[in-house]
Amino acid sequence: MELADQKIVTAIEGIWQEAEVLFENNDPARYVLKLEEAWELLPAPKEGYEESYDIALAIAETYFILKNPDALIRWASILQRCDPARPGDGEREFVMGKALFETGNMEGARTHFITALNKSNGRVFEGADEKYLHAFPGLAVLVEQLPADIYEQIEALSEAGNNLADADDFDGAIARFSEALQLLPPPAQHWEASTWLYASIGDMYYFKGDYQAAANNFFDALNGPDAQANGFVNLRLGESLFELKQMEQSLEYLLRAYMLEGEEIFAEEDARYFDFLKTRVQL
Repeated sequence: MELADQKIVTAIEGIWQEAEVLFENNDPARYVLKLEEAWELLPAPKEGYEESYDIALAIAETYFILKNPDALIRWASILQRCDPARPGDGEREFVMGKALFETGNMEGARTHFITALNKSNGRVFEGADEKYLHAFPGLAVLVEQLPADIYEQIEALSEAGNNLADADDFDGAIARFSEALQLLPPPAQHWEASTWLYASIGDMYYFKGDYQAAANNFFDALNGPDAQANGFVNLRLGESLFELKQMEQSLEYLLRAYMLEGEEIFAEEDARYFDFLKTRVQL
């Protein structure tokens, strides 16, 4: 959501400039306090504005430097709710994973790292402290996986597929994602990319109303590395099974999605799915 009050926009920009001077002078303690001043200027609900993301991210990253675990977790948590319309690139989940890692919550860190990995195709780990990359068995392998030339082709085809999907050309998008999937060295499910390619194909079939094909592809996606921890895959599989009237299986995967991501993962979905879950499980 765009911040329409120009006076507030101008005031926040002024505070950012003051904060940057403190940052350049290597004064993170005063820098973060200045950023919190900018946060306080945001009207309620603060997390809804585009500016909230950049402010919360900078504050959270500064509390890493200051080694303040309570403030770090608080701001990493706030960041998860900021600018909900922002495309998911894995950055906010990576920040939360790092925060949980630093405070000793290794299981929570692993879940967020895997989500960040899936959403970013590993890019969030580039340049990061290697202790995060090697925190869990197999995580480094997932990030450092495909040869660069194959990865670049897959990424280009995926971007083309996403553009076609945005134009509601679901068949065209399926063709591009399928072409990318064929580039994976066998077995395809060995590669992390198989998760998001199968999921992308399944998503297109879901929007076409071919729920059986959607479910088949989401089941294939779940065979990828650590895909069981991917909230979106579980969500859309549960929704597809719901449409197929396979209610017990649908419940299983919708509940998994809820346990992984919370109620927020249902925010943009048809209310029928969450209503169904609430009637069958006490949340």
